Amino acid sequence: MPGRRVPSTKLPSQPSRDEGDMDFVPSPGSSDDHGNDTFAAVAAEFKVTWEKKMRGRDDKIIQATQKELNLVLQNNETEITNIINDIEIIHQDFLEKYAILEDKKRRIMAAITEKQEELVPLAVKRHQAIISLGHEVENGQLEGMALMKGTCQRMLISVLLFSCLSAADLHSYHRPPRHGPGAWRSAP
Repeated sequence: MPGRRVPSTKLPSQPSRDEGDMDFVPSPGSSDDHGNDTFAAVAAEFKVTWEKKMRGRDDKIIQATQKELNLVLQNNETEITNIINDIEIIHQDFLEKYAILEDKKRRIMAAITEKQEELVPLAVKRHQAIISLGHEVENGQLEGMALMKGTCQRMLISVLLFSCLSAADLHSYHRPPRHGPGAWRSAP
């Protein structure tokens, strides 16, 4: 794979060739032990290096994630602040409109109260006029009933008198003659 670095297999305890010290040449009898020891040291160094690299990568991921989270939180905080400001503006507008409507309502109620105060004397006058008119109507009815009673009584008397007269009396009653065809004849 191009571009990939292969970790060094040098032991940190081994002097490098640049230091100018003697080269370590393993003895022929201990090559297995020495190979195992070298492999274990290389594996330990690789593990430490790998863990450091992973910790560094994890730290970078955590930092990047933290930056993104902070940015998102900042954007959301800004958005929430904007929403709160919008709500406050809407609430303030509502309060202003509500106050205007309450003022209008108060003025209307004051006008209604004034008109009611003007109407009370008119209503009293009208009520008194209606009562007066009622008395006049009642008096007129009483007068009319009295006239009817008198007329009925006179009529009754006339009927009684008329019924008391005999048929003979009726013939003796002289009526004025009628002229023209079918005129009444006077009684003998």
